[in-house]
Amino acid sequence: MSSRLIRWGGRAAVLGGILFAAVFALINLMIYGLKVLRGAFLESHAFAHILDAPMFLLLAAGALTLYLRQKEHFGRLGKAGFYLTFGGFALAAIGGLAIIVVGLSVGEEATLGVLDVLAHPLSMLLYSVGSVLFGIATFQASVLPRAGALLLAVGGPLWFFGPAFFSSLINGSEDWLLVLPAMVPAVLFGGGWALLGYALLSEKGERAAHPHSDSPVERKGTGDV
Repeated sequence: MSSRLIRWGGRAAVLGGILFAAVFALINLMIYGLKVLRGAFLESHAFAHILDAPMFLLLAAGALTLYLRQKEHFGRLGKAGFYLTFGGFALAAIGGLAIIVVGLSVGEEATLGVLDVLAHPLSMLLYSVGSVLFGIATFQASVLPRAGALLLAVGGPLWFFGPAFFSSLINGSEDWLLVLPAMVPAVLFGGGWALLGYALLSEKGERAAHPHSDSPVERKGTGDV
């Protein structure tokens, strides 16, 4: 895999993961805590997706690069995880962009229904399940840090089931600090992708400093005759 692809894919995963954690932590804070900000920023469905559509594009690019780096070590489980994850991120990005266009040109009501299902529950199901499988395969491959793989394997189901659980826990409470645990799934999930992306960037740096360190031919040539 080319160094340019590693560089851009690693950056996409890092930035996408950080944005995932930050955007959804902020959205949870607006929904459950700072409701004044909710009225100002989240009343527009299209505006909300201006925040997350670019993020999902970055995550899709990062997932593709991470898969290409490890595909020789992936079995059917890892490949299925990648296809589900990439498809979910791509669907979320495309659905979000469609909601932006339709919401701004037609109206907010037109963004509900099919577009809303595609951009939210369906895409979320795909990339959450896919990320668990991808994380397990990455853990088994041991090409990239296992800590990032574990964050995906744990963060995926927490992110999928967490919002409904925390919504039932927080609704009606006057203590907005209860929203802090609701941010944990997004931080874990986004952190997993960011950590794996950073590992790609670090790996590129090591290869630049030691260009022949992982070459089987070079290692063989340095042995005893």
